[in-house]
Amino acid sequence: MTDIAATILLHFGIVIGFAFTLRLSGRTVLFKPLLGGLACTAAYWLIIILSSEAQGMVASLSDLRWNWVGKVCAIFGTLLLIRIIPSLAWREVGLSLGLNPGSVRSTLVVAAILCGFAWLLEAIANDGTDTSVERLLFQSLMPGMDEELFMRGLLLALFVRAFGASRLVAGASFGAAELALTFLFAAGHGLRVVNGAIALDFPAFATTAFLGAGLAWLRQRTGSLAPAILVHNAINLGNSFF
Repeated sequence: MTDIAATILLHFGIVIGFAFTLRLSGRTVLFKPLLGGLACTAAYWLIIILSSEAQGMVASLSDLRWNWVGKVCAIFGTLLLIRIIPSLAWREVGLSLGLNPGSVRSTLVVAAILCGFAWLLEAIANDGTDTSVERLLFQSLMPGMDEELFMRGLLLALFVRAFGASRLVAGASFGAAELALTFLFAAGHGLRVVNGAIALDFPAFATTAFLGAGLAWLRQRTGSLAPAILVHNAINLGNSFF
């Protein structure tokens, strides 16, 4: 638990340092929504950790291999945070099925690139397949619903409030807010504290950063979380077969 706390503090410290650097360079950065986003991130990880442990304590759920309880609790926890944060509308976090005009074609192209990239790396790794019913159901439903709702939904909305709007990149807003978000997503998969020392799994960090940036672009280009959720789950589901 000490290493987990240290890992979270490391991630937060880098994001705050990034914000201060921008502030010193003359950029406007609002620290209230930034710190609010980081507080939400801490709450999110706490929910995941506690609920994951709870799953093993329930006899009817203890045989499950995947963290269903943690993901479901995280989804409801995120929805609760969205409701209690002042003036945060559903549309602001991407909870809309309508897509921005003209975004469908570019969305399909980026979705194909992200899926192809992830599946190619999984095929090269050649670490075996797992097509069990539980895995296929879990990967086709839970990762995208949970992680996209929080990361590219709630947290991105708060980071945009903190860092402001960004320049358009291929039709989508992408700048400081999206970079900070992408770092946190990648760091959660490849940068941690182990036995008091910082450990960087660069391949995992770089791969997740690329995918996270692509998912953030999808969210901003379409104005909806739906494509990012579908692509995220498609990547995880497809990886089961390689």
